[in-house]
Amino acid sequence: MTHSNQPEIKFEGEEAGAGFASPTIDLIAAVALIVLAIAMMVASVALPMPGAIHTAPGLLPFFVSASLLLMALGLGASAIARRRAGVQLPLFADRDMTTDFRSLLLAIAVGVYIAALQVLAFQQNITLFGAHLRISAFEPATIVTLCTIIHLSWRGPIWITASISITWTIVLSLVFQLIFRIPLPGSF
Repeated sequence: MTHSNQPEIKFEGEEAGAGFASPTIDLIAAVALIVLAIAMMVASVALPMPGAIHTAPGLLPFFVSASLLLMALGLGASAIARRRAGVQLPLFADRDMTTDFRSLLLAIAVGVYIAALQVLAFQQNITLFGAHLRISAFEPATIVTLCTIIHLSWRGPIWITASISITWTIVLSLVFQLIFRIPLPGSF
């Protein structure tokens, strides 16, 4: 009992109907990714190797960078082939400035977050219900950054945004400190 009038289901990409980007933009992205992949491969090979090659700390980053390099080469080859076929799309066709502005604000928020973890590093040890906890710059910086990121994407009440950010940060901090015993960034 199959119905022949059912639509075919297929994967259309992250944004259905978005199509390819301009070959020029794809070529620029491919070059940037190739440079990044090669730099990471060189950096991973330069890491000290305490044992044999199969235990080298740079082995996984090397393979990840090599796969990125292959994907970037594929993107570049596709862009060159489309350019030779005469496909010419405007560089910034159908740009939505509000989305671009939100993306820029997101990048700035992440940059400020990383800088805050480095510059505002502090550490306060406390004991709560018999558990030794360390409060560092991670907690306040993460709460503020999460509030900002959530608010960029969702315009709900700030108390909901703040409670989600605070709860998530506390849970994450407790899991890393009490279960994994891994220090979080933003401390000494």
